[in-house]
Amino acid sequence: MTKERVEELVKRYPFVIKAIREGKRAAEFRIGKRKFQIEISQEDVAVCEIFEDIRKRERDPDMLCMINGLRKGRTDTAILQDVLWGKNAYYDRKSKLIDKIYECCIYQGYVEYEEIIGREIA
Repeated sequence: MTKERVEELVKRYPFVIKAIREGKRAAEFRIGKRKFQIEISQEDVAVCEIFEDIRKRERDPDMLCMINGLRKGRTDTAILQDVLWGKNAYYDRKSKLIDKIYECCIYQGYVEYEEIIGREIA
């Protein structure tokens, strides 16, 4: 599991969770006229469960608004209209959310040592 994979799963969450619920091995979706497919592994299912756990524990209404927007597949600009943050604050919090999901993946053993040690510090 890589951090980029976590970002991709959060970005395409509605398609991935639908495929998981239907028992499919891949999430298929279209962006414009192009067709895309994301293979779903057991680690991906765990990322979705972690995302749901974070949503259930979150108390900040703006953060919940952002999480629910991401769960519905809304764009960042659409979510930005519903929260009280500026653009930089929004992207900072979104980055922290992805970091939190990634850290939970590390804790649960889904991230290999080489992935962690190979990441750039700055």
